[in-house]
Amino acid sequence: MAASLLVGLGWILGGGLHGPVMDARLYGQGRRVAVQQHLDEAPAGFVFLAGDSQAELQSPAQRPCGLELVNGGVSGANAAAYAEFLESLRFPHRARAAVLAIGTNDVIAKNHPSSAAQGAQFEAAGERILTVLMRHADSVVVAALPPIGRELGGRLDAGSVAPYTALLRAVCSRLGCRVTDPYATLRDGETGFAKPGSMGNGLHIAAYRPAMRTLEAEICGPVGQ
Repeated sequence: MAASLLVGLGWILGGGLHGPVMDARLYGQGRRVAVQQHLDEAPAGFVFLAGDSQAELQSPAQRPCGLELVNGGVSGANAAAYAEFLESLRFPHRARAAVLAIGTNDVIAKNHPSSAAQGAQFEAAGERILTVLMRHADSVVVAALPPIGRELGGRLDAGSVAPYTALLRAVCSRLGCRVTDPYATLRDGETGFAKPGSMGNGLHIAAYRPAMRTLEAEICGPVGQ
């Protein structure tokens, strides 16, 4: 868990543009072994959790709607890096549902996320991810980007939180997935920032299980009924 936090923070606080990306991809190589092993052994009808540290920090001990949870999160990954990671995995069995939490590492201020080019790259990578998930899961749910702690306001672009969620919603409107907001109660209005006390370190929320409980009905639908 501590290593995941360090990798995620390293993406934000690290040096040049390419260094953190390479760190996330290197970390993903190690994660791939564990994630693939779990995919190989999980029975059909599991829930697959995809994305960055906002996914990886969810405890795999949880059983949304009584189903096994396979945590495929990779801390520090942006959408493009995670698309590569996901495309390298095998899914021997079909998932009942998949949930995606991605985008925090795509709104780094120095990368100008508000530019049209960066937005287009994020949308394209999001579509790659969601195309794979929809191929291997009966239903796919996408979490809105979480809010940002104000202490990271100079490093992350809070103004891009809502627009990047809208880009994911546009992809889902084309592909047939759904976007929901498990962080709604943590938001400080429409600012892109979090309410005081909502974040653990500015980058990660203080508690992940409540977010999973909020997602559960969307993830599992009639399975839990």
